[in-house]
Amino acid sequence: MILNGNKRMRKHVKNSKRKAKFPPSCGCKTYLTHWEKATKLNKPQRCSKLGCSNAARVGAHIFNCSDTSSNKLMIVPLCNACNNPANSECFYLKKNVKTPSASKMKSC
Repeated sequence: MILNGNKRMRKHVKNSKRKAKFPPSCGCKTYLTHWEKATKLNKPQRCSKLGCSNAARVGAHIFNCSDTSSNKLMIVPLCNACNNPANSECFYLKKNVKTPSASKMKSC
């Protein structure tokens, strides 16, 4: 995370290059459903990537760029364009976006 300007306290993440298992092993029909159950929130109307206003369509697999010691895979609602495993660049999420684990959870 950076501590100045518009990106203060925002999560710094990147797409996972791992191929997702479908359906998720937890029993949720989609990873977007998994995100909704884990956060107890309805999916946002818009992509969670800072600066993107496209419709959120998928539960994307991401890693935290700020914690390079962890390989914890998380889920976040993104549009199809921002959910690009070929994109190796880190990006910021909009403020207060929840990033639950991609693993099976009690809420599933």
